[in-house]
Amino acid sequence: MMTNGSHLGSPRPCLIHFPYKNTGMGGFEDVVMLSFRTGKPLRSVLRRSRTHGTRYYRVLPSKYLVYSVLRSNSGNLYGRVSTIRVDDECRVDVEKAWTIVHISKQEMQIEDLPDDVKKILVSNQDQLPLFRAVFMLDIQDGDPEGE
Repeated sequence: MMTNGSHLGSPRPCLIHFPYKNTGMGGFEDVVMLSFRTGKPLRSVLRRSRTHGTRYYRVLPSKYLVYSVLRSNSGNLYGRVSTIRVDDECRVDVEKAWTIVHISKQEMQIEDLPDDVKKILVSNQDQLPLFRAVFMLDIQDGDPEGE
């Protein structure tokens, strides 16, 4: 017997979504989900108008790492990293969250994160938007853009 295209007893995929923004005037918002199992970003679908949209992830019940970044049109930067657990009923529970940068003020360094989280982030930094600005890496003279 099959239900919704899956075998009985198999976990059903869940659809998780996050806001997306790219104003073209400096404003930007995006979220990247990463797998603890593979250590890689998950595939997503981005549906958007010219400046705003929604990023969708189809995930199975498991634990994930979430990297989120927002930069306002005025240049204020916000960055957050969290671990979430998606259960069999597609409920999302935030297990732990870290504010990295808030209103362009550095709250934490990458060294302050747990080793498994740090390793996944660093190994995927080229796929994480504004990574160097969020973690203040190789930024000269306090330039908050860094990108």
